[in-house]
Amino acid sequence: MNYMQDKFNNFVGVFLKILFFLIMVGSIAMPFLSFFKLSFKNIVYSIVIILVILLACLFLGHFIYSLVKKDFSNRLILLIILLLAFLLRLSYILLIDTKPFSDFAVIYASSQKFALGDYSVFKGVSYIARFPHLTILSIYLGELIKIFHKPIFAIKFINIILSTINVYIIYLISFELYEDKVKSIMISFVACIFPAFIFYNSVLCSENLAMPFFLGSVYLFILVIKNKKNLLWIFISGILLSIGNLFRIVGIIILIAYILHLLIYYRNKKSILISGILIVSFILPLISVNSLLLHNNVTEYSLWNGREPFETSILKGTNINSLGMWNIDDAQLSEKYNFNYNQVKSASIHIITERLTKTPLYKLIGFYLIKFIAQWSSGDFSGAYWSTGDLSILNPNFSISIILFVYSQLLYIILIISIYKNLFVKKIDSYDNKQIHLIHIIFCGFVMFYLIIEQQPRYAYIVSWIFILLFYEIPFNKLYRNSKKNNK
Repeated sequence: MNYMQDKFNNFVGVFLKILFFLIMVGSIAMPFLSFFKLSFKNIVYSIVIILVILLACLFLGHFIYSLVKKDFSNRLILLIILLLAFLLRLSYILLIDTKPFSDFAVIYASSQKFALGDYSVFKGVSYIARFPHLTILSIYLGELIKIFHKPIFAIKFINIILSTINVYIIYLISFELYEDKVKSIMISFVACIFPAFIFYNSVLCSENLAMPFFLGSVYLFILVIKNKKNLLWIFISGILLSIGNLFRIVGIIILIAYILHLLIYYRNKKSILISGILIVSFILPLISVNSLLLHNNVTEYSLWNGREPFETSILKGTNINSLGMWNIDDAQLSEKYNFNYNQVKSASIHIITERLTKTPLYKLIGFYLIKFIAQWSSGDFSGAYWSTGDLSILNPNFSISIILFVYSQLLYIILIISIYKNLFVKKIDSYDNKQIHLIHIIFCGFVMFYLIIEQQPRYAYIVSWIFILLFYEIPFNKLYRNSKKNNK
């Protein structure tokens, strides 16, 4: 390892320790904040139901681990995990039947109009025209509405299939990271029961479609830099990243992480060539699809530049009173200037500058600390809320989302504490593991991005798999070896 790599690793290591400490504090505090909303009786109900769910998870985990101890083939165990993942997700959408609401209701309504041949939803000052990153999602949903008699169920069922595929790809990535099949099996089990991966199958969000492509891209990228695949596969990696980006336009962050990783850890002619291939393969699908939509008069604006400038998201993200979340004052700025792009952009930049330069430094630091904690400390990434809405059990004041959130939070706390603890253990195999550092860079990239834009826990769901992949503190392989010795 050269001097530059060593210094970079030390810097990122310190940075991650600070970040995960803040996430740990926030994630521990959140369940208590949720219980403040409940009566004593409902708190008791919550604890009982959550304990039952946790015991079920422990039972499933013990069952999988017992198969590992008994030397069942990894292929069979993985197949069982994938089947379990599918059944858990299917059960969830069947038991909790929710309809799209809030922004997702608007997107679904736009998709219904598109299915009838009405392209006006992509033009003028319509919701999709203002936020054109939702265009491909709307077209996808519209096509399914044309095909299926019950499109919402069909959409959710496809989400289940994609989510199950995610579990498999996470297994593949984890094996390339740690080269330990037992760890990979257990990490895939964590992905199987990871709450957000279950809840969001009921939500008509773009993350469900983008995530398999992002994960596939990361997997192929790792294979190429480990010299297990040729450069053709880096082109495919870029294509997959670009397809995922069409559904959720944050792929550029992963692309930048790839290039930074190559420049820092490889620094040779091949890394420059790989970077060039990635950029070209990433741009091609984006430009092609965008041109096709504009040429056929489906859309009026480019996918990356709608009627409302990107600066409005940054504007919301700097609003201290709303903790950087959506707020009515900033949201109405476009209407105030009659959706004049240049005027809205200019006004947004002016207000942002005023907020950043005239707010006391201590207040700004406190604001961004709280904003970061709020963004990353929700263990379900708001999946419980978006997948259940106001559905209640036992009594009208006892919503399902609170139960699911607290259960999710307990599992998330275990993940975060494990990751945080491991950051203080400077193991040779993890410290020199270049692929682990790639995951760190991707995470840091999203941290910085979400500090800039509007804050919403759901936004972090697209990279929630990072926490699963970094959950490698528990010495599964050591436990496995000890169990084999005890059985002799």
